Amino acid sequence: MLFPLLAGIVLYGLFPVNPRTGIAYLSVVSSLFLLLVLAGLRIKVYRSRWIFGLGMNGFFAGLGYFLSLINNQQNHAAHFSYFTANEKVIYTGVLTEPPAERENSYKFPLEIKKVYTNGKQFRVKGKVLAYAQKDQLINTLDYGSEILFSITPEPVRKPSNPGEFDYARYLAVNNVFHQVYFAKGGFSNSGINKGQWLKKFALQARSRLLEMMKQNGITGREYAVAAALLIGYDDLLDAAQRQEYSGAGVVHILCVSGLHVGIVFLIADYLFFFLRKQKKAVWLRPLLIILVIWLYSVITGLAPSVLRASLMFSLITIGKSLNRQSHTFNTLAASAFILLVINPAMLYDLGFQLSYGAVAGIVAFQPHIRPVFISTNKVTSYIWGMINVSIAAQLLVTPISIYYFHQFPNYFLIANLIAIPLSGVLIYSGVIFIFLSFIPLLGKITASLLILQIKLLNNSVAFIEGLPGAVSHNLYLNPFATIVLYLLLFSCFFGFLYRKRIWLYPALTACLLLAADYSCVALSRSAQQRMVVHSLKKHSAISFTSGRNQHLMVDSLVMTDPSLLNYPLSGSRIKSGIKEISYSCLDAGLPERQKLPGLKIYSNGFFIFNGRRGVVVTQSTTLPESGKHLKIDLVILTSDTRLKLQKLKEFFPGARFIADASNSLRKCKSWAEEAQKSGLLFYSVRESGAWVWDVR
Repeated sequence: MLFPLLAGIVLYGLFPVNPRTGIAYLSVVSSLFLLLVLAGLRIKVYRSRWIFGLGMNGFFAGLGYFLSLINNQQNHAAHFSYFTANEKVIYTGVLTEPPAERENSYKFPLEIKKVYTNGKQFRVKGKVLAYAQKDQLINTLDYGSEILFSITPEPVRKPSNPGEFDYARYLAVNNVFHQVYFAKGGFSNSGINKGQWLKKFALQARSRLLEMMKQNGITGREYAVAAALLIGYDDLLDAAQRQEYSGAGVVHILCVSGLHVGIVFLIADYLFFFLRKQKKAVWLRPLLIILVIWLYSVITGLAPSVLRASLMFSLITIGKSLNRQSHTFNTLAASAFILLVINPAMLYDLGFQLSYGAVAGIVAFQPHIRPVFISTNKVTSYIWGMINVSIAAQLLVTPISIYYFHQFPNYFLIANLIAIPLSGVLIYSGVIFIFLSFIPLLGKITASLLILQIKLLNNSVAFIEGLPGAVSHNLYLNPFATIVLYLLLFSCFFGFLYRKRIWLYPALTACLLLAADYSCVALSRSAQQRMVVHSLKKHSAISFTSGRNQHLMVDSLVMTDPSLLNYPLSGSRIKSGIKEISYSCLDAGLPERQKLPGLKIYSNGFFIFNGRRGVVVTQSTTLPESGKHLKIDLVILTSDTRLKLQKLKEFFPGARFIADASNSLRKCKSWAEEAQKSGLLFYSVRESGAWVWDVR
């Protein structure tokens, strides 16, 4: 049932349809497949058993497609976006999470419940990601607070630069398609709280636990790790900590997952031991265990890894109470099936993919890796057990990790040998701390032990991540290569398992396909000739790519701090396989060295790239003598230059004008209006994203 359901969800992602057409079509198709199922049940001939199988697979594939269709809130007629075209609209929204503080603002998700327009009230649905400027009004907001505002939510922008992280797609998985920014006084608090009591309780419990940590002296980096590791609150982790744990290959321990839920399960199982022999309360013990598991899940934020583990342990608890034993794969598949029926978009959640991938890898590979080395020594056996579990989990998640993160932790085995036992001890220590924190002296002692353990974990992870060659960076896999790599992995696994020659053929086919893909990518990279005016807010960055070399013309601030280019450019650099990068400053005249073939940069912002001529116009640009015309293909406007488009048109007739993101929005709109009146070719990077020119 799971695999056809997955196929239906993927099919909707590739080929979405109009809701009315889709529902009508799916009704007909599902009816046909149900008829096949019924026919298959009636036919007793063994050779016709495929009819029943075809009907069942088709039905569940249609179910996956249908659930994806109705799960997308933008397909609903009651979505608030259908009212945004109205002139005057007042929105009523409810906070689904407490406001999270950022450097210059607060961020919080909103569920839009009502809109008021043209004197009428409409009940609507839809989610919005809100950002609010810091002021006193924010302090009055909490989970469930109801606010009113009249600012129209805008669609979340697509990536502004080639290869940039697709934040819009990331939010769309959670049905968030719009965002809104509130200046001071941009909304009002109705004073009504409409939050669910269970989530309120969970958030209050989480806040209380965090406050207990502070009161007992757990602060700084130790506080951030304790909050993430014990209750799944990772907002306190800084970028350096995330990089250390990611580079060492142990970032998974900072996510509440099966290890945490398993320990909670064992504690609950022990606490309710006295109910085992109560025949009249045979259902009470499993019910209480499941309640404890899900209460912990709610407190930790219901991440996909927690949902997976909680569902699995709930199914195991139910099975034990019924004296039924199930294969782990069946339990894993059942939990995934339930979650995807509830929310099909969860399939595209990275946490869901990594969590299920790691567990499936352990279940599939670990029993066959373990017999490779057998030791009678308990210590050696324990160490080997951790190694083969780490290898099994890593095998299945490596392709998808490289696809998303473009890196691989080379010392993940060493790091896991240290981090996993320590994290297990930390979880038990954390539980003890929570129970004893109400007693002043014992709370301080357990907190001190917890701090020492976390410091040891942090220092060990930082040491491993800092070793030479700890991380392989800039790895690239496209979707096709990722799928083929999984084909190779499973072919090798089944070949090893069954020792049959037939599995050699798909393995060799996968190797040939990978080699062909590598050759195509290498040829494409060597032939690329591209110029990009990047979208970098309040800054200028123009890249010229020839083969696997890149040169950038940037402003003085970017020149002194090239790390400003990491987020907008790293994705495209990895995809393009850039090996050598050089820079020149727009404010410094000629660059010191011009390494890029086909690129010549002259004084006053003029350049030639593969025979195409351009000029970068800044505040300090001086135009040629009056009446002189220059043949220029491209004029790039930066830094709110005071030169008029009409005057530039006289000097550069027939040129295309590009305004980069260093210009103000007001200036860009003014230029756009002037260009439209004059019939000029104009493009605003600030409004439309990076301008890409593939030079042939």
